[in-house]
This record gives sequence, structure tokens and C-alpha cells, in this order.
Amino acid sequence: MSMAKRADGRYVVKFKDAQGRWKQRSFRLEAEARQFDADCQYDVTENTRMTLLEAVLAYLKNVTHAPKTVEMYEFIVCGNDRKHGGHRQGPAEILAGRFVDTLTRRDLETVRENCRVDGLTTASINVYVGKLKAALNWCVEQDLIHENPWVKYRQLPGAKNKPRTGTQEDFRKLYPALPSWLQWAAKTAVALCLRPGISELFRLEWSAFDWQAETVTVYMPKVDSTKLVFPPEDYLAEAWPRCQEDTENGRTLVCRGKNNRPVHASMYSGAWRRACQKAGVSMPMYALRHIAASEMLAHGVDIAAIAAQLGHKNITTTGAFYTHALASSQRQAARALNRANLVRFGAG
Repeated sequence: MSMAKRADGRYVVKFKDAQGRWKQRSFRLEAEARQFDADCQYDVTENTRMTLLEAVLAYLKNVTHAPKTVEMYEFIVCGNDRKHGGHRQGPAEILAGRFVDTLTRRDLETVRENCRVDGLTTASINVYVGKLKAALNWCVEQDLIHENPWVKYRQLPGAKNKPRTGTQEDFRKLYPALPSWLQWAAKTAVALCLRPGISELFRLEWSAFDWQAETVTVYMPKVDSTKLVFPPEDYLAEAWPRCQEDTENGRTLVCRGKNNRPVHASMYSGAWRRACQKAGVSMPMYALRHIAASEMLAHGVDIAAIAAQLGHKNITTTGAFYTHALASSQRQAARALNRANLVRFGAG
């Protein structure tokens, strides 16, 4: 903004409107012109601040998410309208218009209390709060806001991760009962240590494969980052002719459903559930990632390498989820000491 005095004695103030276009306005009195200029300056300062809703929208606009995740964010900050009338308030809807830099610990507890009133479990409350924190953390990384006011507050105690149990023996029983398209998807999930689901497994494209380097670059929407995976040779040998055939037919997705249709959530979850019932096995599809990590650990693979295959930034995350499989690795470590004769020499 700028203020100037014209030859006819009037004062002109130049300013930007809501669309960012330059405009000007004239005043007879200098005091009126200065007041208007000051008001414009104040507006600009205010507009550089970001509300909670704006932070979430910026995050959703710039980071790819599964449709269900987008719906969850919309409910958290905007609520939703019921089919038969009425409005269900979102846990953070009352805070949507608040500037992020004004949010406090009490506001976080308000979100949690709204979840409790809505009958949500502790695990669900932590998921909702975690979604908000993820959006705010991204805004901090992008310099859209100065800091995440809730970053230092931990999740509520008592909420455990969903069971991801399943063994290699379970998978061997289940595999023959899976339809052929889901068998290939299961192989891909294990070979690339993917999160079985729409956003990571069923959106993977052949362009992610580097056939010369024998690697696959996987985008992980859950953590908004990529990982470089080294697949098993047997998997690459099977994947190569599939890639060639799909490329010739203009198909880009690595894993598709029946009749080469894109897979949606109910399609793969229903097929997986029916196969489990047929095979007499109870295990979620997510257990494939769990099994892959457990088998690598059980065969003595370095935990840092496993973390890289899984896409974990910190090896403590890998250890926290898969410590049950470390016993065999510890036995191997003990045998290594035995082969080195350190104990015998020490005793001597």
C-alpha cells in the first residue's frame, strides 16, 4: 500500500483487493486516507496468518490422500450433514476458524472431549488428533505456519495399534483361496513391503520400477514420503513380463482387480475376507507387511536395512513393531560370539 497527495489536494491510497489486484481510493482528508491505509496494513498482517481449516485444506490440496482419508479430514474440521437432516459436528469444527498460532492445550482437549461425547474410542481419538497434527506438521515444513502448537502433546495412553497378527503358515493356507488378481497383489505387497490398501498398493504404477537398477520407488501417502525398495529377484522375474504386456495394452497400474478394473476398498477387503473364511484363517491383509518384516528379522537381516525396505525413517519404529521376531536374531548374535571364541577365551 502507498499514500500520495494529488495536485487537486485529494489523497490517494493504493491497495490490493481480496483477489490481489491493485486498486486505489481517494479521500478529501489526510486523516481519512491514513486511517484507510492503516486498516489495509492490518488486513494484510491478519491474512498472512493461517486458520486451522486453511491449514488442513492446504495439506489436502498439496498431498495425495486416499478418498477415505480426505473424508475423515472433512469431518474433523467441517462435520457432515446427516441423510435425514441435521448436522453432525466435527471434533475440531468449533476451532476451524481459529488462527493456528492461537491454539492452546485446552483447545486440544476440546477436540478430544468432542470425540468422547460422540462416543469415539481412545484409539479413534488418537487417530483424529494425529490427522490434525500431521496437517500442521506439514504446514510447518512448508513455512506456512511458524510452529505446531500441539506437537509436544502425546497421544492418550491405553490405545493400542490394531492387531496385525498373521504368520507365514497362515499366508500359505490362505494364498490358494485368493483370486488370481489378489494373489498377485499379495505377492507385490510382500515383495515391496507395502501397506496393503488403495493409497499405496493398488495405486502403484509400473513407472515406479527401475528395471536396470532392479529397484522400485514407492510413494507412501501415509507419511508423505518415498522409499527405495530392492525387490526379490523372483518377484522381478515375474513382474517384468507383466509390465511388458501391460505397457503394450496401455495399462499403468501394477495391481488391478477382476477384468483389469481399478481396485476399490470393498473389492479387495471383501475378496480377502471370503478367502480367509474358505481357508479357515483369520488375519488382516495388513499382516502381509508384518509377515515380510518378521521373516527378514528372523533370518538375521540388519534392522536398518529392514527399516529402509519398510520405509521407516527411524529404526526404533521398526524395533517397536517387530521386537517379537528379534529372539532368533539374538540367538544368531549369541552363536556369532561363540564362533569368535570370545567367551571361551575370556573364561580361560
